[in-house]
Amino acid sequence: MSGWNLRTGATTATLALVATTLATTVAPGTASAAAAVYYVDSVNGNDSALGTSETTAWKTLTKATAANLPQGAKLLLKRGSRWKGQQLAITESGSAQAPIVVDTYGTSTARPIISGDDEACVSLGGNHIEVYNLQVGVPQDDGRCKWAGVKVTGNDNVIERNYITGAAAGVYIAPKAQYNAVTANDFVDNNFMSKNTEEPRNDDSGAFAILVQGDNTDIGWNEFRGSIADSFDYGLDGAAVEIFLGSGNRIHHNISVDNETFTELGTSHDVDEDGNPVDPDGTSGNVFEYNVITGPKTGAALVTRGPQEPGEDPDPNGPVFGTVFRNNSVYLPQAGSQGVVCDAGCTNAHLSMSQNIIQVTAKTAYGPNVTDSHHNVFFGATQHQMGGHDNITADPLFNLSNTANPLSLRAGSPAIDFGITKFSNNDVTGRAIDGSDGAVDAGAYEYDK
Repeated sequence: MSGWNLRTGATTATLALVATTLATTVAPGTASAAAAVYYVDSVNGNDSALGTSETTAWKTLTKATAANLPQGAKLLLKRGSRWKGQQLAITESGSAQAPIVVDTYGTSTARPIISGDDEACVSLGGNHIEVYNLQVGVPQDDGRCKWAGVKVTGNDNVIERNYITGAAAGVYIAPKAQYNAVTANDFVDNNFMSKNTEEPRNDDSGAFAILVQGDNTDIGWNEFRGSIADSFDYGLDGAAVEIFLGSGNRIHHNISVDNETFTELGTSHDVDEDGNPVDPDGTSGNVFEYNVITGPKTGAALVTRGPQEPGEDPDPNGPVFGTVFRNNSVYLPQAGSQGVVCDAGCTNAHLSMSQNIIQVTAKTAYGPNVTDSHHNVFFGATQHQMGGHDNITADPLFNLSNTANPLSLRAGSPAIDFGITKFSNNDVTGRAIDGSDGAVDAGAYEYDK
């Protein structure tokens, strides 16, 4: 198995697996041969040209945004190009059989860069749009995508194999957006705070690689690094995947390193200007599986909540129902680090966890009323307050020297064959999980015997 590729966000084998398993929804080139193709070149293009060949390419994203893209159209951005302060917004829709595809052309190894918009550098307002191989944002203040790198308000869109950096939310899945996929991207240093006031109002926000307020999003095979920023309210803030209002999302087979938290979930009891609930169906049914969560800067793996601690006011962001956390590998050496935290009267209705490996320093798992916790390997913490059965406390024998596959297992690990249920066909490297003998490994890796 080849190592994890920091530029593409996945191993070569994993990308092949992604291409195979998602071919019906994310493979470019599914439109007919007669579909329109448009080219954009920030150096040698001309907005007065036809835009239909490399020699007649348009120059600006403003021109590309204004184009009326038909179903099956391809919009190709020249490698080595850069646009600052020009948003690429696509409001037209493709179809499942003929998506609108944004991709690249040219021989340069440099991705085309879109940066410098205060709202969103790329905005996907239509449905069945696929975006590949771009760099969205820059890590510095000058040219950042100050709110979102990619903002998604439509349905059935794909964001794949992009490099996304410098935003408050690298990808923002807006409320009511459904069935979108964020696959095999590299998220680096999305560490901008969209709100960070000196007054202690408990309202600072930002430093999200992905912020999910929509439903049924597939988030898999990505790498997340550096979603962490100073906060007046919290000291540090940020998350690889923040789910606020979203339900039915699946977060799987990702590598997360040095993000302040891997994920935090919450709902809202606010109403809009018309008096309607902001989150009428609540936040529920989000599944996290086969993720690797590590790094000396990471403070917690998963934070969620029930409705209310006894004797206290209701949790303003709870309850969150039906969160599932399984087959994840967590190693957080930071002093005071926490694995899974489910407070505010959390019960089995709010959280279940199984077949994880969690090695932290302070709390392996907190949720005194949770009993749906089984076949987990816990180690290293000073506190564990969660019920359950068939869990063990033992050194998981992580292979910490294996930088290509962080938190893979060494021979003799108690996590090997410790699980009982096969939840996925592949581990985090893309390696097939057999499970025919009734035993699978705990954690995100299937040990190569």
